[in-house]
Amino acid sequence: MRKNDFYRPSSSSLGKKKRVVRRKGSSFFFKLFLVLVLAGVVGFGGWLALSKGYQLLVHSKLTDWHAKTIEISGVEGLLNKEIAALAKPYEGKAFSVKDAAALRAAVIQRYPMLKEVSVSRGLLSGKLKVSAAHREPIAKFVLPDESVRYIDGDSTVYADPHPGLLKEVPFVELSGSVPEKLSPEFIDLVQSTLKLNKELDFAFLQMNLKENTVKMHMPDGCVIDFGPAVHLKKKAAVAAQILAYARERYEQLEKLDFHFFEQGKVFLTQTSH
Repeated sequence: MRKNDFYRPSSSSLGKKKRVVRRKGSSFFFKLFLVLVLAGVVGFGGWLALSKGYQLLVHSKLTDWHAKTIEISGVEGLLNKEIAALAKPYEGKAFSVKDAAALRAAVIQRYPMLKEVSVSRGLLSGKLKVSAAHREPIAKFVLPDESVRYIDGDSTVYADPHPGLLKEVPFVELSGSVPEKLSPEFIDLVQSTLKLNKELDFAFLQMNLKENTVKMHMPDGCVIDFGPAVHLKKKAAVAAQILAYARERYEQLEKLDFHFFEQGKVFLTQTSH
């Protein structure tokens, strides 16, 4: 018996290689991943190309934009036609951002009765659009040269050759230089008295712009002297209460004096007989 006679694998068994089992699922997901990546790259490239093309189109339209048609909105009648005539010279011509600003400034300067004036360009339609809104006056006054000015709720003083008033607005007699805007206190007074139409149905208002004082003249001759043009909304409410009380007890009132209103006093004067 031989010593150290160990087992040795045969040459045939050495020649055999271990079989590697491949998973079909992992190959499928890898290919799907590659397809998705390629699709993403192609899609992103296409989006960049379209975006760049659109920007070039917009830039070319903006820099070389022509007004094919004109549209006026927000105003009607003669005013609509006049603004259309103001924009007419731009029709069929190149129209830049500077032209838009110039047209808007011209409309504002020529028609101070308009607000919210805008000029826009239809990028692809070629339509030049001008829109505006007509100011709504809450009062009017006449200057020494007999020209009429109006006051809107924004306290803006403006001229209006085409007022188109649907109803009468209160008359205000002003003394002193006329500003572009009146005080918010004065606007509060006018708007408050309009709400108190029955209690304070006045004939006209009188305002001294230099001294900043306000008087209200009633149809029966009574004068409400509000004094300084402060707390006018509150003073109007108090005046309405006093008149309602006094007219039931007195035949004729001459004056209500609010000069000492801050001290809690209002003086009532009757007409002497």
